[in-house]
Amino acid sequence: GSQSKIMEEKSSRILFIYTRTSTFINGDLDILSGRHIVTSLEVDNSTPSKQLFALIKEFFFLLANIKSYDVVYIWFADYHSFLPALFAKLAGKRCLLVIGGYDTCRVKKYKYGSFVNPLRGFMTRMSMKMATLNLCVSKYVERVVRAVAPGSATEVLYNGIRFEPAQVRKSAGPRQVLCVALATSPQAFHIKGVDRFIALAAAMPQYQFTLVGANMDRIWFLTGKIPANLSILPKVDHSQLRKFYSKSHVYCQLSRRESFSLALAEAMIHGCIPVITRVGGMPEVTGEFGESVFALFGDNFKSSGENSALESAKEAVENALAHKDNIAQAERIRTHFTFEKRAERLLELVK
Repeated sequence: GSQSKIMEEKSSRILFIYTRTSTFINGDLDILSGRHIVTSLEVDNSTPSKQLFALIKEFFFLLANIKSYDVVYIWFADYHSFLPALFAKLAGKRCLLVIGGYDTCRVKKYKYGSFVNPLRGFMTRMSMKMATLNLCVSKYVERVVRAVAPGSATEVLYNGIRFEPAQVRKSAGPRQVLCVALATSPQAFHIKGVDRFIALAAAMPQYQFTLVGANMDRIWFLTGKIPANLSILPKVDHSQLRKFYSKSHVYCQLSRRESFSLALAEAMIHGCIPVITRVGGMPEVTGEFGESVFALFGDNFKSSGENSALESAKEAVENALAHKDNIAQAERIRTHFTFEKRAERLLELVK
């Protein structure tokens, strides 16, 4: 009956490998579990010793079980992707590797990215080469994969936004500027451009700025004096972000590296006008909407003067705050970056 029909569709057995859960990893798990039999394997990389133990465990798990899976699905290329990609290749199984961003970076100054460490870079590159297909979260990421691992098979599969706001219209009231950035380490503080956001808030005292996702215990020594018009909040549950998006008029992401930026797309679907640095995949998300800070400034975000990056960011925020229409960019996200779109393509690829 219908039960056996459902089981028939649940044909593939998928081994789903990741290092820690997140919104988008849970999203892919939901998509794949809906149609297939999914076993998930978490490879804890939170400390070097835990990682070593997890990789040994992963090795024995693959040795014993690789034959019973049809597809190996891995989030991010890194230490944890090397063995599964290798085992899949040797066992003639399909391997889909999602490339998210950290795995395509080398920012020496902040010791950020897989390619800062030669061994890690080697394992990342080899994982990309051995995978049947690298699923890149943006065209920018795809370009990087083609450069670091020439000859690898790639396809762009954008992240998808899961929740839709009830309404996009903004309330009257004080205009607010928002940034959502998981700044839980000094590296992330700089990569996500949190220092720039703080400098911008200090330079625009007449507006209310909010930063969500900062772990102040770990970055307090970097922030300097916090301006009075800036509220800094720790990471909140993903479902709680809606109320911040709904209250804000402008969403600011001044990152130094950014592969896609899910928060940017979520803010836009809630009608926030985006202000971004033109790096990575962010211009793909915003399209023609929003304001870009063109000056790919070094770290001179503090200096004033009419051509400085800070001035161009201030101007971008002023322009964004003056915007009246915020329906169009919500429509853009709805057209290009929905969870349903990702789900449909992902299921086709697994089949």
